[in-house]
Amino acid sequence: MEGLSLRKRSMLRPLLVVAALVVVALVAVRITQPSTPAPTPEPGPVSAIEACHLPGSDVKGGGTYQWQLVVRLDSPQESDLVFLSGSDRVVCQTYRDSDGTFDVSSTSGGGYEATAGNVLTYDIGGLSDSTYSAQLVGGQVPYGTASVDVVTTDGDHHAAAVANGWYLGWATTIDPTDGVVEIDARDSTGKVIARLADPSGLQAGGSAAPAST
Repeated sequence: MEGLSLRKRSMLRPLLVVAALVVVALVAVRITQPSTPAPTPEPGPVSAIEACHLPGSDVKGGGTYQWQLVVRLDSPQESDLVFLSGSDRVVCQTYRDSDGTFDVSSTSGGGYEATAGNVLTYDIGGLSDSTYSAQLVGGQVPYGTASVDVVTTDGDHHAAAVANGWYLGWATTIDPTDGVVEIDARDSTGKVIARLADPSGLQAGGSAAPAST
């Protein structure tokens, strides 16, 4: 019996050694096998227009809108754009990531009434969500407008972009109670040809100011 036990033990040792070598080999293979990298997320679009994802503009999906960009305002942090299609209007705010691509955007839509270039309007208003506090101000301008000046409660003047009969600007404010109190449309000589003003604060969608003769 004792001899049989010794024989069993002598046979068992090689088996244990082989098993240990197999385990070591499997661990080595697992360590040396390259790990599968996590999928890299697709970068956002580099075009602000593409980032806006304009509603109903997909021709393949039966889209019926043909949006025309009329005015845009750009900064390192964001771009704001106004699009028209017939009597419909979309305002898009899209925010630029550190790599230059756009990762977030918001749009608001509605109708508008064309003024035939005869009046100054304040149709577009809202807050900008970039790194500074600002109010978005926009609308239509009369013919002959070369620049638009937006004045806030604190007396600061803010230039707006003007294109295709529309203007769009940011009125930077420090105090949350500050607001827009005056909007001037000026011709190429700097003369005011239309003005909206209210010391208590202008509200988007208010009365239009006709152009002076």
